[in-house]
Amino acid sequence: MRLDIDGIACHVATGGRKHLPGRPWVVFLHGAGSSHLTWALQTRALAYDGWNVVAPDLPGHFLSSGTPIADIGAQARFVLSLLQSLGADRSALVGHSMGGLIALEMARIDPKRVAAIVFVATAAAIPVNDWLINCAETDEELAFASMTSWAHGPKAHLDENTWPGAAHIGFGIDAMRLNAPGSLAIDLKACAAYRGGAEAAANLACPSLCVFARSDRMTPLRQGMKLAEMLPDNETVIVEDCGHTIPSEAPRVLNAALRRFLPGVVAEKVDAA
Repeated sequence: MRLDIDGIACHVATGGRKHLPGRPWVVFLHGAGSSHLTWALQTRALAYDGWNVVAPDLPGHFLSSGTPIADIGAQARFVLSLLQSLGADRSALVGHSMGGLIALEMARIDPKRVAAIVFVATAAAIPVNDWLINCAETDEELAFASMTSWAHGPKAHLDENTWPGAAHIGFGIDAMRLNAPGSLAIDLKACAAYRGGAEAAANLACPSLCVFARSDRMTPLRQGMKLAEMLPDNETVIVEDCGHTIPSEAPRVLNAALRRFLPGVVAEKVDAA
């Protein structure tokens, strides 16, 4: 699906199912240098469970036009505009890494629109290594390779893949290459500059679920747990033997957590497709 949002031709993955009236909405927000491809193993599963699935490519990422948005707050407002255009008055949000910051900011800006948040491999603040930002600005291929290597756990490095027909490392690098040049550096700087996470987390007015990985080197577990402790109404799941890329490294664990948590905190009934 493609929608015109603030002059941007925005691609939205729907999990292969049409949006239908009366079904609940779930929005998947990708991380820095990523796209809707992050969620390939979640969007289809939930769409066929009966959810209206929204997984946008942010501007300048993969199939969306425009240039990347250099501020977490502006990214949040863009996604809220997207949901307004879809008629999604109230949605559950699922945010990976940078996407978790966007979800926090969306809930701060317009809390009535957010029914619940699932934070995946993220934190209230995501400081970024200066070397990685500089590398993303001067040698994207090295940045892609370095970030993809750090993001994956030991099993993924051995190509013990949960995604048939693909290798974690190779797919991760290729997916980052699909974005507009310079998008990774812009995303990383947006994460590093965001300062509103702690306040937004402490004042979150909806239930939340944190799904963190024991072997996450990009957003270490200790940082994620700081976020979990700030959230007023939260559950936490820790995934063993997994790195930062939980959606592709541990899809069965994540999908099971989503299917357990989301129907209980979203008011609308979920009917199987």
